[in-house]
Amino acid sequence: MHTLVLWCRRFRRVALEALGLASRAGQIDMQGRLNVLVRQQKHLAKEIGQLQRIYTQLDRLEAQLGHRGVDGRLRHVERNLHALIRHQYVDQGRLEFPHNVLSQRFHLLSQNEEDGITLALFKLIGDTNRRFVELGAGVNGGNSGFLVETCGWTGLMVDGSKRRAQRLSGRFGRFGVSVHGGWITADNVNALVRDGGLSGEIDLLSIDLDGTDYWVWKALTVCLPRMIIAEFNPAFGPERVVTVQYDPAFDRAHYKSLTMHFYGASLAALARLGRDKGYRLVLVEPRGANAYFLRNDVGVDIPESSTASLHPRLLSDSKPLFDLIERERLPLVDLDVASSRP
Repeated sequence: MHTLVLWCRRFRRVALEALGLASRAGQIDMQGRLNVLVRQQKHLAKEIGQLQRIYTQLDRLEAQLGHRGVDGRLRHVERNLHALIRHQYVDQGRLEFPHNVLSQRFHLLSQNEEDGITLALFKLIGDTNRRFVELGAGVNGGNSGFLVETCGWTGLMVDGSKRRAQRLSGRFGRFGVSVHGGWITADNVNALVRDGGLSGEIDLLSIDLDGTDYWVWKALTVCLPRMIIAEFNPAFGPERVVTVQYDPAFDRAHYKSLTMHFYGASLAALARLGRDKGYRLVLVEPRGANAYFLRNDVGVDIPESSTASLHPRLLSDSKPLFDLIERERLPLVDLDVASSRP
């Protein structure tokens, strides 16, 4: 009899399961499981909501920090921490050039650590009228923003974007800096500098156009800088004397679908132009974007350096880039073949 009862219960359970039904105990167990899942879902939704709030706060922080973002700001802090360590432990007075200058590098407003390098160089060569011309000033004043805000310099800042020029004017105009928003070309650069009141001798010229830098510097004659900071294209390598072909409307963005490295001039091209205009190459900042030139009558004890000794990519292969340029017929001028613009 007991065996029959057990068999009937088992048969009932199997029949209910086959019909998609469940026993009272099974229903209670299932309800318990569902309650656990509901609680887990509510907890997960709460965590998702917290993550979304965190992401929203991070987005706001990124917007406040600008184009550098969190990583860029942390790198900024790290570089300046290294600068403080060097200042504490390195005796610059016992170092030879260029180490005595490079050991004083730091970064406040410049692209990399040019702020400290520029200041250290002017400690060596002295300054005269503390006037500058900044071509391609961006939003931070390029290589001159620090000199304006901290050292009382005045001059001209030009940027191809009128929106950026408005920001420059709002930030640096109160210091007596002239600001112009408009595309910079070899055809208008002398008028821009002359109209900005910077004709004659100035202490600093900075050129960062990501394009026709070579041609603009070659054309500029109305001012006579004692020091020049010029951006070069390290991807062109240390040997080739090349620059993009002159085009007053040249825009690096037009070529980014093919390569990020078609712009400006090689270091060798700028060094040759500098020699033609009475300047010598003295150093390149460590990240390899900007080269420093001194007029030959300025800081005469500071030696000229070769492009091979200063180039940041001596061991990299630039042949694939030049193969692409040739294959795509990109407008590049080899100055060993043609020395004048088309």
